[in-house]
Amino acid sequence: MPDEAQLQIGTEFLKLAVHQLQALGGGIWLAESNQLVAIAGDNLDCLGLAEFESVRALLATGRSEALKAGRPLAIATSSLADVPRDRQVTLLFSPFRTGDKQGVILIAQQSELPSQQRDGQLQYLAQRGVELGQRLRAAALGPQAPAPHSPLVSLNGAEPQQSVSRPVDVRALLSFIHQLQRSLDVNEVAGVAVNDGRLLFGVDRVSLVLRRGRKSVVTAVSGQESVHPRGNLIRTMRTLAGQVIAAGEPLRYDGAFDNLPPQLEQPLAEFVQESGARFLILVPLLEPERLIKPEETSAHARPVREPRRSLGALVIEQMQSSTPSPQLLSALDPAVDHIAAAVFNAKTHSAIFLLPVWRAIGRFVEWLRGRRLAFAAAGLALLIAFGAALVLVPWPYRVDATGKLMPVVQREVFAPWDGQVVELLVQGGERVEAGQVLLLLRSDELSAELVTVENQLHEKRKLVSTLIAQRDDVARQGNRDEELKLQAKAVETKVEVEGAAQQAAVLKDRLARLTVRAPLAGVVTTFQAQQLLLNRPVKRGDLLLQVMDETGDWQLELEVAEHRLGRILVEQQRLAAASQVTKVERPEPEHASTNEHSSASTLNPRPSTLNPPFQQLPIEYRLLTQSEASYFANLNSLATRTVTAEAQGSVIEARATLDKSRLPARAIGAEVRARIGCGTSCLGDVLFGDVIEFVQKYLWW
Repeated sequence: MPDEAQLQIGTEFLKLAVHQLQALGGGIWLAESNQLVAIAGDNLDCLGLAEFESVRALLATGRSEALKAGRPLAIATSSLADVPRDRQVTLLFSPFRTGDKQGVILIAQQSELPSQQRDGQLQYLAQRGVELGQRLRAAALGPQAPAPHSPLVSLNGAEPQQSVSRPVDVRALLSFIHQLQRSLDVNEVAGVAVNDGRLLFGVDRVSLVLRRGRKSVVTAVSGQESVHPRGNLIRTMRTLAGQVIAAGEPLRYDGAFDNLPPQLEQPLAEFVQESGARFLILVPLLEPERLIKPEETSAHARPVREPRRSLGALVIEQMQSSTPSPQLLSALDPAVDHIAAAVFNAKTHSAIFLLPVWRAIGRFVEWLRGRRLAFAAAGLALLIAFGAALVLVPWPYRVDATGKLMPVVQREVFAPWDGQVVELLVQGGERVEAGQVLLLLRSDELSAELVTVENQLHEKRKLVSTLIAQRDDVARQGNRDEELKLQAKAVETKVEVEGAAQQAAVLKDRLARLTVRAPLAGVVTTFQAQQLLLNRPVKRGDLLLQVMDETGDWQLELEVAEHRLGRILVEQQRLAAASQVTKVERPEPEHASTNEHSSASTLNPRPSTLNPPFQQLPIEYRLLTQSEASYFANLNSLATRTVTAEAQGSVIEARATLDKSRLPARAIGAEVRARIGCGTSCLGDVLFGDVIEFVQKYLWW
């Protein structure tokens, strides 16, 4: 019969295995006198498997086959018809030997267990079975037996090295744990885990590989400030760690590739070749268990074991020796759980949505104490008052425009025909009278054409006289037929004479129009006319001079930006609607006719129109030549299409009437900056209307 030491070792071993494999339960049996004696059990009764006879038979068969074959095996209860679906499990059997005795380890796992994870767990049980047999044998031999080694160092079924484990340096371990818990930043925690962990474990290099979704990422390597993901060492480490994380079992390498799963052989060989490590341990990091575990609420309640997700893996390397350092033997087991907890907390904290924003808000709230709270309240009150003023305070809204001060009556003089300016009789700025000669043009083509036409006219007239004389001679001779022919030819020639005369008159008129005269009384506004026109060839329609009547009415020729047109139109429509309402409400005058006619006129008013008085908007403008004074005008016309201006792009042309008597000095073409009144709007629209329109135009739509 097993003694108390063996029972205690078996119980501790089984609890640790169930915990690390996240299993439902398990048991350990030791062969005594051709029968199996249970030395440990965990949750087997709660599983309720003993109720089914087929399961009991399957347990006995599995233990016998595992002992007979001498290797681990897995059996699923899904093939048993009498086992309910919610009770189906996968039974993992692993034989072990302690001296001259045999035993078997049973682990009950979930029914849907991936094949890769199942093979890894069988590999783990085989490796741990060796360590269990050694510990049971040591307990049977007594105190003189050598102390068993750390379970993490005896992985992969290798014979344990003769190294002596020393007690944990509690001060160094506590300092390491303190450094881990100081930060909630994933990169900082990873840096502490690898750099301080290398000193704590007494190894050459420590690396941390974390899972990000379905990928594994090498986050930190001891002694390196940054990790280059395309390096060969990092790439092979990432591949090997991904396989270990997927299997969920630790991996130990001390120079031998025995008893390795097929999926780990090639990645391990590539990594060892790149790193040159003689001793290697990869330990999966699992998220910590919940402090309060959920339980089922059924009548037969039993603990619910939620699978612990993998966070990543810790990679520990030694380059000089294949024997683990004494510090690693003593400090690895207690440090791994703390590293996993710190990484889990950091990842959970970093996953908070808009974490920098909330952190800034928290710092601001913490800063907002004492006097600062009063100052902040006063500032907030001012801000609210300012916002309310932007919305509630009315303010005149004005549209900016640029333009010129010009006379209303202005004419442009164009070239009447192709020619050359031979004489210019006026200067720029000179006043002229209507009909006064401005310049003389010469057209050699028209003169030559007139000479040709006059010669043809003279010849045709001679021909007419000759034909009439011949006709009279033939008439005296009595030749009637010849007389008629000459008469017809004379008539035809007379028609040609009339056409040539008309053509000569047209040419003379064109030549007369080459003397260009002033279309009205005014001032010639063309600057440097002598330099621009004298002896210059021009074509028909070319602009020669401009004449403007400065004694008449004046106006503003404005250009309004296209995107400002809506404000002007809205205000015009508002004024027109207000005027129409006033007309409707105004009582009709009494007529001599019946009262029914007056009532019908009031109830059915005529459709409203934008009469000129209601299209006029007030304008305040300043001359750039006299910027110290402001003047006023009224908008009386607005173009219906846009034109392109060099400085402003698309603009709308507008005209405004003004009182010339209030202008102390009038300069034709003086630059003007005007503001068109468009009613009132809120102060915020007046100040930030451009920003609002920009957002609506480019960001909102």
